[in-house]
Amino acid sequence: MAAGAVGAMGIAQGSPAGSDAEDWNVFRTRFLAPDGRVVDTGNRNVSHSEGQGYGLYGAVRADDRQAFQRILAWTLASLKRPNDNLFAWRFTPDGTPPVTDLNNASDGDLMIAWALVEAGRKWRHPEYTQRGLAIARDLQRLCFLNLGRRWLLLPGAYGFRAANRVVVNLSYIILPALQELGRELRDATWTRVEMDALGLLEEARFGQWQLPPDWLEIQADTGALRIARNWPPRFSFDAVRIPLNLCWGGSGAHAVVRACADFWTHRGPGAPMPAWTELPSGVLAPYPANPGIRAVGLLSKALRDGAGARAVLPRVAQAQGEYYSAALVMLARMAWRDLLRV
Repeated sequence: MAAGAVGAMGIAQGSPAGSDAEDWNVFRTRFLAPDGRVVDTGNRNVSHSEGQGYGLYGAVRADDRQAFQRILAWTLASLKRPNDNLFAWRFTPDGTPPVTDLNNASDGDLMIAWALVEAGRKWRHPEYTQRGLAIARDLQRLCFLNLGRRWLLLPGAYGFRAANRVVVNLSYIILPALQELGRELRDATWTRVEMDALGLLEEARFGQWQLPPDWLEIQADTGALRIARNWPPRFSFDAVRIPLNLCWGGSGAHAVVRACADFWTHRGPGAPMPAWTELPSGVLAPYPANPGIRAVGLLSKALRDGAGARAVLPRVAQAQGEYYSAALVMLARMAWRDLLRV
């Protein structure tokens, strides 16, 4: 995993406590079903390609090949689309059928492909690498879009592009995954998607805190940006992953990381971090951030503060059975460890 040194300079050693394996064991015990399905306990026990990707990547990091094989087998059997190598985005266990929408989610595809490439390297299993790269090629073919001066990653193969506008979710840009897959494919288009996303994030900031929205709309002819219609106008549970991805991908000095850290800490030391804010009104959530958001907030603060910064991130167990919160904690702790190794 290659996190860049920029933005990692000077963060203190020794935190977070524990290891990838310890974090994964807690996550696996709470959210992985015996058949290999990662269960979203906070959302009617559905499963997503995103969660399967988190599970695969967590298993690789923990060197848990048995769990990896179970997760992969279920994912291929239950979510793989019939005509390409991408995955349906949602599985509803009590649905008839459980998969009713074959559209993909590009963040899930990215995580699955990245995990497979990492698994192929770690366990010297070329079939995993080949499968991961096949996913990446289909993702590039179906979800990379050149819109004027920008390369974009569409959230799915269909449904996000109209004649006059494109809708994107910038939290789907998982920088370390893009970097790794681009290197393996030796295709500079992946670097263009990464660089254009970094530039787009500089522009796509709204409200008093200058934060990115969960969903962004781009005017096709002019490139003008606005908060997407048909979604709540918020920096919230999607966009929280943006600073995580930036830090993990070596862009911890990006203005968005600083803006997010400023937002989460504006109430002062020891005060609860807000869970979300509406854009551009500045209205705050009536409840505090969960442990997953706090973990990303502390990581962002450490990267903002620079030399000597230290953050004691929450543990996976503190997510108290909330799948998404636990996943964010696990990923933020992985990112921190990777940055300490730079």
